[in-house]
Amino acid sequence: MSWRWVLLAGLIVGCGKSRVDKSLLIDRELFFGNPALASPQVSPDGRWVAFLKERNGILNIHLAAWGQPVEGARALTDEKERPPAGFTWTRDSRYLLVSQDSGGDENYRLRRLDLTEPADPATGLPAVREIPLKKGARAMVMDLPKSRPGEALLQVNERDEKFFDVEKLDIETLQRTPVWENREGCADIVSDLDGKVRLATRMTADGGTELFRVEGKKLSRPILKATWQEGMGGFRFRPGNRTAYLETNIGEREDLSFLAEIDPQTGQVQKLESDPLGRVDISRAAFSEATDELVGTVYLDDRKRNYWRDDGFAADFQFLKGRFSGQEVGLVDMSGDDRRWVVLITADMDPGTYYLFDRTNRDLVKFGELRPDLPKDRLSPMTPIRYTSSDGLEIPAYLTLPKHREGKNLPVLVMPHGGPWARDYWGYNPNAQFFANRGLAVLQPNFRQSTGFGKKFYAAGRHQWGEKMQDDLTWGVKHLVEKGIADPKRVAIYGGSYGGYAALAGLAFTPEVYAAGASFVGPSNLFTLLNSIPPYWESVRRQFDYFVGNPSDPADQERLKRQSPLFSVDKMKAPLLVVQGANDPRVKKAESDQIVEAYRKKGQAVEYLVAVDEGHGFARPDNRLAAMLVLERFLHRHVESELQRDAPSWMEAKARELQKGVIPSSR
Repeated sequence: MSWRWVLLAGLIVGCGKSRVDKSLLIDRELFFGNPALASPQVSPDGRWVAFLKERNGILNIHLAAWGQPVEGARALTDEKERPPAGFTWTRDSRYLLVSQDSGGDENYRLRRLDLTEPADPATGLPAVREIPLKKGARAMVMDLPKSRPGEALLQVNERDEKFFDVEKLDIETLQRTPVWENREGCADIVSDLDGKVRLATRMTADGGTELFRVEGKKLSRPILKATWQEGMGGFRFRPGNRTAYLETNIGEREDLSFLAEIDPQTGQVQKLESDPLGRVDISRAAFSEATDELVGTVYLDDRKRNYWRDDGFAADFQFLKGRFSGQEVGLVDMSGDDRRWVVLITADMDPGTYYLFDRTNRDLVKFGELRPDLPKDRLSPMTPIRYTSSDGLEIPAYLTLPKHREGKNLPVLVMPHGGPWARDYWGYNPNAQFFANRGLAVLQPNFRQSTGFGKKFYAAGRHQWGEKMQDDLTWGVKHLVEKGIADPKRVAIYGGSYGGYAALAGLAFTPEVYAAGASFVGPSNLFTLLNSIPPYWESVRRQFDYFVGNPSDPADQERLKRQSPLFSVDKMKAPLLVVQGANDPRVKKAESDQIVEAYRKKGQAVEYLVAVDEGHGFARPDNRLAAMLVLERFLHRHVESELQRDAPSWMEAKARELQKGVIPSSR
């Protein structure tokens, strides 16, 4: 569950002098409460579907037979505090391996659910065993080799918290056996189709990447090198394990990432496919579960585009497209023989419906809607737009206008995504829809250094936090003002993680642009951010050093200080709301404490919410709904958004709890 939808709570703007029928406003819980179901996965034998569904207020794993209604599903877990972080079927369809952390600390443990043993008579739940792990360590499923259905490959940082070793897990006995110790600081470790560790990548001091063969306990000499502007990833071995697919943009003449094939013995790379329209990077490649052959590719442009290499997949996909004209068809999961698919049908004004599709007879059965009670007729279209930034760089973005308002002189919410190594895309976005329903025009800019638009676009953001990357947001506001869409006096900015930084930077470096800002787990001081990167990110730390800056390098220090909102707090004049998870391992609570304390010292309007049981995202529905309530009222006061005034008493109480007793740590 992503932090972004979890808490983009309530920057609402809007009615100005006009009155709006309050019946048009959609209840908060329909956007931000738990979905009716989520994350369905079909078992390899095609007999079962495991998925998340609410149990006692928390999303828990449930199990339904293929074709069985969701309502009759059997509960498999009974988590009380937060939903499982993830789960996966084992190859023999006997077990589920479930990942869970504590309070959002991201120290993931693994549990094994046995679906063949009798359920516990007291709880009705299946037998569960946890894989023993040292406190503070993480374990993640790396691979489940077909040829050894009783085994799993794990990545575990128990020996050294900075780096992940590879271990073999006997799924029945839970016995762990060392396979390969990562003593070279590798980031991406790749096994072949038989579960043998074959390749590893490591970042270089100059921000590049090297690819190695794994030869016993050691690494070969580099077989492929990428510069700081280039990348490589998405490795998957071909049948026979002689060569592997990868996604890369290596080459002086290459800008967009493409699908390629590499020979691990020679390092020779052969380009196979790039975007037929020459617009965006390859997003992903799709493979057959039955044969491991490449069956198609996906490109995320203004809208998603699929290209199929397998005639059977192409025909069935076109059949589904014909049934759901104008909507996005997503292949979510498939059985081990490729015959049974779980598909998700979505659109910009539709959160989605899961269907079970049997390819043998093209039997299509509705499994369930994510949000069946959400009134789709009151939602707003999302439109791809483009505009130029301060230096002429074209910025791709998405604009969502309130359906019930004339698209002129509107309050605007600028909503930069997190990462920053990520991107926004077309489709249903609960935050954009919620704010548009409250009367806001919502702008989602894919600023430079967003992924998916080529290495030149990505590289243009190096060392540009708070500067050119921020210009890409500011010039988006100017574009909307010039078009007559935006009321320049009613512009707000909100984001999470990097988007939270961008919100703080917007108030600090362009105070004339924004009437209010809200930051969710956003860093305020680049020195303390970079010096507190989690230990398990050590293998990719050089990416931060190279693209953001090295706080130990005198050549970077002056710029990092200039780009840190904390050191320009004297320029910040707009009201600020800060939301933080106390257990966040990525952006520590001290990042929010610092900016709140600085605001309070100058006697400026600031509100601060802290959830003691959350991390880098609000997984608990009571926390995110309460935070949304506070955010909604905050922006209603400062940018005149439309407001749903009533809130349940429990939500009011939880909001007071998040606001109560939050005192920044003294330094």
